[in-house]
Amino acid sequence: NHLDLAASPEETAKRLMTAFTDPQRTRRDIPGRPEICNIYSLHQIFSPAEEVPAIYAECTTAKRGCVDCKRHLAASINSYLEPFRERRREYQARPGFVREVLRHGAEKARVIARQTIEEVYRKMGLA
Repeated sequence: NHLDLAASPEETAKRLMTAFTDPQRTRRDIPGRPEICNIYSLHQIFSPAEEVPAIYAECTTAKRGCVDCKRHLAASINSYLEPFRERRREYQARPGFVREVLRHGAEKARVIARQTIEEVYRKMGLA
């Protein structure tokens, strides 16, 4: 039901391999129905737009099997997520930086909250 953004490319691929596809496509030589397939829906989001028509055509003509389709999708998702994963690795390597960003954000929020409370008290005649 979900893919963990922090998962490795291998974990993402493994998870996708268990995904549900077209229940009527019990063999590779049976043409698929991409319009009801979860994997195809995800291709429309994560795969390059120029590849999606070929994926559709290969599925509906049984030139591409569900396993191949899932492998292709895993590569597309991993490619899409790589910049996020790289950034995560950078932040993981600098925990002090992350704590400093959080501390700075909390200070800014505290100032704004204090001003808001003071304004509320004034408007309610409590200050």
